Amino acid sequence: MFRKILIGFAVLLLLLVATAAIYLQRVNDYQADGRIDLDILDRPVTVIRDESGVPYIYAQSMDDALRAQGFIAAQDRLSQIEFTKYMSGGRLAELIGPAGLRTDIRHRVVGIPRHGKRHAALLTPEARRSIQYFLDGLNAYIENQVHEHPLGLRLMGIEPTPWTIEDAMTMRYFLHWSSTGNLESELITQALVDRLGAERAAEISQLTINPDAEGSSAFRASPDSWSVAGLRITDPGWFQPLSERFAAGSNQWVFSPGRSTTGAPVLANNPHIDARRLPGIWHPVALITPEFRVVGAAGPGTPGFAVARTSHIAFGVTNSNGDGLDLFIEREDPERPGYYLEGERSLPFETIEETLLVRDRSTGGYREQPLVIRLTRRGPVISDHGMSLEDGRVISMRWAVPETMEPDPGSLPLLRARNVSEAGAAIARIAAYYNYVVADMDGNIAHFTAGSVPIRLRGDGSAPLEVMDGRDAWAGMIPADEMPGAINPARGWVGNANHRTLPADYPYAYSTHFAHSWRYRRMLQLLDKPGKFSPDDHWQFMRDVGNTMAEAIVPLMVPALLAHEDTRELGEILSGWDYVDDPDAVAPTIFHATYRSFARRVFTDELGEELAMRMLQHVYYWQDRLYRMIEANESDWFDDVDTEAIESRDELFYLAALDAVGELSATLGSDPQEWRWGRVHTVTFFSPLIPGEAAASILGAGTHPMFGSTETMNRGKFSFNDPYAATYIDSMRFVADLSDPDKVWAVLAGGVSGRQFDPHLKDQVGPWLSGEPHYLWFSDEAIEAHAQSALLLTP
Repeated sequence: MFRKILIGFAVLLLLLVATAAIYLQRVNDYQADGRIDLDILDRPVTVIRDESGVPYIYAQSMDDALRAQGFIAAQDRLSQIEFTKYMSGGRLAELIGPAGLRTDIRHRVVGIPRHGKRHAALLTPEARRSIQYFLDGLNAYIENQVHEHPLGLRLMGIEPTPWTIEDAMTMRYFLHWSSTGNLESELITQALVDRLGAERAAEISQLTINPDAEGSSAFRASPDSWSVAGLRITDPGWFQPLSERFAAGSNQWVFSPGRSTTGAPVLANNPHIDARRLPGIWHPVALITPEFRVVGAAGPGTPGFAVARTSHIAFGVTNSNGDGLDLFIEREDPERPGYYLEGERSLPFETIEETLLVRDRSTGGYREQPLVIRLTRRGPVISDHGMSLEDGRVISMRWAVPETMEPDPGSLPLLRARNVSEAGAAIARIAAYYNYVVADMDGNIAHFTAGSVPIRLRGDGSAPLEVMDGRDAWAGMIPADEMPGAINPARGWVGNANHRTLPADYPYAYSTHFAHSWRYRRMLQLLDKPGKFSPDDHWQFMRDVGNTMAEAIVPLMVPALLAHEDTRELGEILSGWDYVDDPDAVAPTIFHATYRSFARRVFTDELGEELAMRMLQHVYYWQDRLYRMIEANESDWFDDVDTEAIESRDELFYLAALDAVGELSATLGSDPQEWRWGRVHTVTFFSPLIPGEAAASILGAGTHPMFGSTETMNRGKFSFNDPYAATYIDSMRFVADLSDPDKVWAVLAGGVSGRQFDPHLKDQVGPWLSGEPHYLWFSDEAIEAHAQSALLLTP
């Protein structure tokens, strides 16, 4: 009887949940068919949606196409767009209360909203018009379609207001900042110098490698300009990217016609971003006019495209890790409060006073938080906000992006490019630190690098530089035609994985901060094979989870494990591994757990727990360096200074394996044969409203065993400090074959719509997980064949 009652209660609960979901879907719905009057248009626009909900916008002019793009972006993603508006403008605390205050302070100190406002005033009339057309559509939706605003806005307490050019440029600077990745590396280096001294710190500072020039292009930072500063960090957020969710890694490559089975260029791109919050970062869309068409993916609330195929070209994007940011150690004038010194010269700090609003749920209102920002001639004093130095010194920050404001930023000109050459000219005007690969219909392929990188007169950007006098440490920016890149390379393809792409004789201090070389090494293994590849081959390459770091390290690790009875089984499992991070395999679990513990043991005894974990969290900083130490097998860093014995590399491998046994036994049981990688290495696609695994099972797309790892092309990066759930993943997979008139291959880690309960919130997660082909349509015939709805927008 009791069992029947429980079953009846469960059935009733399911009916209630289903009824609520149907109701909420209806109140959270939007118009995809019929007609909407839109008086901002010059002529009617038709929006066709396919089976995945992707909008294909047919307009008679590019002006109307941009207006409609803004309108449809808001229809699909208004909650996401508005949230990003608050975050980029340093107003997150207005939404979420005190938890957002540190992020707001850092964004205001960096100057993201200040720079956005200043740049807006410098735009050419044409650039301003293009942005305004998009905003006109966005604002028309905000003001006129209130009845279909997404449920998420109401739940977050957001009352959307019209966007301005200043808001759009602030968003752009937020994205520029997301591509600026060297701040935390400089702080880590400074902390190492303070702890160890410059010479000892240099032994473990970042090593960056270009595998195309192995050995000759292994770059080591120079300690010549490093100095002890007594840096103390009280806000650990400075060790994280200020906009970590939007910080992009990625793989990209492009093949020439001679290396393609189709006889045309083929371009592939899989941006690695934290895209676990549904529907993901990218909004897929097509703009089609009588003279032009483009299909691809746009960022939230921004006109143009990040990855796309147009009538003339295709392009993809990754982070180049160009270093456009330097930190400086400056000294306050002890004789004059409010002044700082450049040698003997005393100068007043510039001061900016701002007021932040912090949501107070207890009163239903806001409290005010004053913020004072001091600036030297180099830039804002970041050490006033969560860090300090000894002896009256401060750290200021100089960022190249706001020093090189282009009146016509290159993202929209890139869409209009007709060939590789014109694309390169447009990319030269883009401020973000991105790699682009480009192909054109004439069969040309290229790699271009965007972003403003200074010509450094002192230091190499690896650590804060002490200000000794009033001389400028920069001599302008690296000329666009001397930035890293290649056009029609002899090997028939060009690609990158955020690694060091510079030749050994590159004359400038471009960056000391790059991704480890392991993903690109796997790219070389796959793409440098003789023969021609099909679009399907490129699709499968993006899904590859071969681990070249494991391939290099495991043969050195295994003998140390086989030498001991209590780790022999682990050694035997590893010795039979094919170095593929398969979720059903046991060896990846053993390797990653052992290697993680090994790295901790190498560094923690001398750095201390806190600093070691800060450094280890940033895997780019130490991975290639530690491998070189393992390969040489002679570093005194393997010795634990807290013991009387002198430990060797192999002893640390053995001890790390014992650590792994303890860790994995506690979570997965005592049988190593049950330690499948997918049991600990998972990915959770959670609701746009409620994060976390519990809600994801109901409101999101659930938790799944995850393939890959930090080092694989199909990325499953996990936090070193909080293993092993994947955070950075393939946010999108994109393959454009320029011989195919009908489609591009593309799948999202989510969906098109940002509305909870919309079927297009998460309907691409299935093919993303399985790897089955998924497409965006390019030709009119293909779009018509897959049309599911048609919305007419009329002036």
